[in-house]
Amino acid sequence: MTCFTRQAARLALLTLLSLSASAGATDTPYAEEIEKWRQEFDADMRTGGWLVTIGRERVGEGTWTVGASPESRIVLPAPSPPRVGTLIRRGEHFEFQPADEIKIFIDDRAVTSRTALPTQRDTGKISAGDLALTVRRIADDFYLNIAYPNNPALAEFKGVAWFTIDPAYRVIARFLPYEKAQQVVLALTFENATQTFPSTGDVVFHAGGQSMKLKTFLLGDKLFLIFQDASNGVETYGGGRFLYAPLPQDGLTTLDFNKAFNPYCAFNTYVLCPIVPAVNRLPVRIAAGAQFRK
Repeated sequence: MTCFTRQAARLALLTLLSLSASAGATDTPYAEEIEKWRQEFDADMRTGGWLVTIGRERVGEGTWTVGASPESRIVLPAPSPPRVGTLIRRGEHFEFQPADEIKIFIDDRAVTSRTALPTQRDTGKISAGDLALTVRRIADDFYLNIAYPNNPALAEFKGVAWFTIDPAYRVIARFLPYEKAQQVVLALTFENATQTFPSTGDVVFHAGGQSMKLKTFLLGDKLFLIFQDASNGVETYGGGRFLYAPLPQDGLTTLDFNKAFNPYCAFNTYVLCPIVPAVNRLPVRIAAGAQFRK
């Protein structure tokens, strides 16, 4: 028996054992684990900031008045003050001049005069009443992101709709490492924005009676998979779903499609998400994990 044949046989045996142990396990600790994970996902939707961004405006060179007044160059949505201040852009450098009649904080520090505004992550937050404004580079330009922590979408979020837990969709996958790690540029769901993800290999598994392969990406200490399947646009989000898996051990990992979740841009179009690459479009229906309703 060749090494490949032995590994394939081992994979088939582990898959069989996994499915046998899980069959009919809808009231087992496994099902309880999935339910807990799903509750935590819903909690993250409400508290993780995914639903608070309510606008995004490009900031070109020059001076940009900001506020709810229709005379502003950047008109903010309700409940913004009529005048918040003025953004000044010179190349990649930004400053902010607060309006006289309003209290403004930048990174929790009160400001009353023209102040440099950083654009790096976790910096440069302008607080104006209940609004939070930040300038960020997206692709090759800069945008003002408008967040409202009391966005009604938070109260309206009723939780994610999920398929019934099916242990058959928890499968053992064989990891096929590349000779050399790749840096893969994926398009994002806004303008021509992209993001680079490291990728070290593919996973091979069985679904719908067929052998399937998905390209994986590294995200922290996990494998990150983005995929589409035959359920998209009918039962599930048309843009596909995401899934985390453990890093491979002895060439194997577990794909639990009961934990496949909708990208956050499915709930808020202002969130930027990677677009599924063509190589990760599965021809079968994966009736597990998140369905779609806003």
